[in-house]
Amino acid sequence: MVAETGIYITWVTGAILISIAMMPIFKPPFARISADGFIDMFRRYWAHMIVVFSVYLWKDLLDGLDRVLMANTQLDMTFLVYAIEGDSVLWVQEGLRSELLDVFMTHFYVMGFMTATFSSFIYPIFFDDRHMADRVSLSMFWVYILAIPFYLFLNVKVTGNYVEGMETIAYDLTPEIHNWFNRIDPFTNGMPSLHIGLPFAIWLSMHRWDEDGRWKKFRTFLILFIGLTSVSIVYLGIHWFVDIIGGMIIAILAVNITSKTHEPIWRIADERLFTRRLARTLEDPRGSLQRTLRSWISALDPVREPGKNQTGAIIMSLIILTGSVILWDVTHQKISIEEADSPTSASGSGEWLVWIEESEDGVEITAGNVTSLTNRTVGGQQWIETPEVVSSGGSFVIFNNHSVEYFEHNQESGVLQPIFVESLDEGIVDIAILSDSNGVEHLAILSPNDLQLVDTSDKSTELLELNTNSSVLASSGALVAISEKSEAGPLVNITSIDSDLTISIPLDPRSSERIEDSIMNAGTILDFQNSTIVDLVMDSNWLVATVDVGPFNRTVLVDTLSINQTLISNPRWDSSSPSIGDGRVAFLQVTRDDILSTAISSQRNNDVYVHELKSGETKQYTFDEEVSQTQPQILFERLAWIEINDDGEKELQLFSFTDTIEPRNSLLLQASILAMIPLIFLWTLQSYSIEKITQRV
Repeated sequence: MVAETGIYITWVTGAILISIAMMPIFKPPFARISADGFIDMFRRYWAHMIVVFSVYLWKDLLDGLDRVLMANTQLDMTFLVYAIEGDSVLWVQEGLRSELLDVFMTHFYVMGFMTATFSSFIYPIFFDDRHMADRVSLSMFWVYILAIPFYLFLNVKVTGNYVEGMETIAYDLTPEIHNWFNRIDPFTNGMPSLHIGLPFAIWLSMHRWDEDGRWKKFRTFLILFIGLTSVSIVYLGIHWFVDIIGGMIIAILAVNITSKTHEPIWRIADERLFTRRLARTLEDPRGSLQRTLRSWISALDPVREPGKNQTGAIIMSLIILTGSVILWDVTHQKISIEEADSPTSASGSGEWLVWIEESEDGVEITAGNVTSLTNRTVGGQQWIETPEVVSSGGSFVIFNNHSVEYFEHNQESGVLQPIFVESLDEGIVDIAILSDSNGVEHLAILSPNDLQLVDTSDKSTELLELNTNSSVLASSGALVAISEKSEAGPLVNITSIDSDLTISIPLDPRSSERIEDSIMNAGTILDFQNSTIVDLVMDSNWLVATVDVGPFNRTVLVDTLSINQTLISNPRWDSSSPSIGDGRVAFLQVTRDDILSTAISSQRNNDVYVHELKSGETKQYTFDEEVSQTQPQILFERLAWIEINDDGEKELQLFSFTDTIEPRNSLLLQASILAMIPLIFLWTLQSYSIEKITQRV
């Protein structure tokens, strides 16, 4: 938090100082600059400030909503933009690329934009040009309002995250700047570009309403700024050329709306009128109340004799209601499993989820079917200390250092009892569940010096000697993956219980050279040679490994058929707890402002991320900074995790990847659609009647 606040304050301070320094250059010819002007502008134009700065109050809320919508609905239109533009933006970046431009354009992109928008708003109110202040402030407001539907429902990714070979230069310039952008930007708000839309709307407002040419110099400055900004947003790997066109279009629309709305809005919101109304209210409270009531009653006059406008308002209200219901449901796919009271750990596979709870009465274990939402108590021994649980398909294992209980899910009711219990004297490091070619399940029990394969059908045991100490293992079908450490770095040995097949895969947790250099320049040393595997999961031909590279962990995805490897976690942030299944990989990731502060748990909470194996995209699914997440589990069309708030209270959350509409909301949607039919007919009839009367007159 400190780091991101530092860079933000630097940019804001720089923008304010530059804006003030430019005032003598761009002030109207007749105006003068005085310290009293700064005090007067707050007194005279506080309503204008509310209109403009309200935009920034909405931004975090809307960005969070956009992230949730993107994660739930996959409303991604980037492929359409790429089909139009191809690699044209890449040509710009490669043709102009230089380290000096990287630094200049990045700071210009942020601080230059702040300077242009700040000065565009401040100058008219400082020099008491109410005529221009009314129009500029509203144009800025309408630009953002018009952009909201695009940001929520027409997601276009930044070019550096989509075009092969293109880099997000601004986002990766330094770890500090990288973290700041990741905190404030969902990276899907490409269309339209507000970096073009806002200054272009301001320029167009001044071009249209600057009747005596007092803002001629500033208009020239804005045109030059827009030109340089157009180059910078493409060069930095942020925007497409189409985004620039989109920004210009919403700017034109915003100025047209301003021309129609500035008079009625400022007739009510003018600060001078507010002062007069306040004085009149204090002088005659009763009369003021009566006038207000009469005004409200008169506002209802059109409703008494409804016409085309009133019918249109009802239709629009139904459309908004329908859209809001759908938006609510698609952004509330997460439910809390109320039966789980302060869960300690959880493990799931397919339709089944097993969770462990600690209470004063001891350890309680529950197995639940997430499709039917039915739960069963898990029997077996009374665990003194909290055990661990591992799931695979229709079976699961509960174990501690020396004891193992094996269970199989079934459709019966009552307490679920273990199939068998096993005890080991030498200690248990990790366990995985395998299935041979005959469908018989085996337990792979990792001990400090060997690996035992236990046949669940007859309890027979096969012992495999290990060359090195292994700490984790994973399984998929008949394959078992075992971690190993070598002089060159971490290895994974994959063995089949049906044959003598064994392959070794060296893991490479490195990111791009540019990112590694940036991390090193920030004072962080990554030890790849001595890195170790701290977690493994497998599914089909996919292997996911979490590797400790020194100050933090990285999560690597491996295709065991081609041995291709992909770093799916952010290379600058700590990741952990991978889970794989149903074509997805879930893992935890901690957004760090300071890489060296990884050990400080309060610095950042864990968030849940999901990587799609088919598309190769990684999305964030939790966004609450005051809540930490643990142990994400990929299930059939669902995602489960444990949520921990600041008070230490735990809840087991279940998220559905498929969009569902609540039954009560479905009825509301059906009623709205049916009501729209006669309303549209009535609106058409009223519109036609008005036109016919006009023709007669």
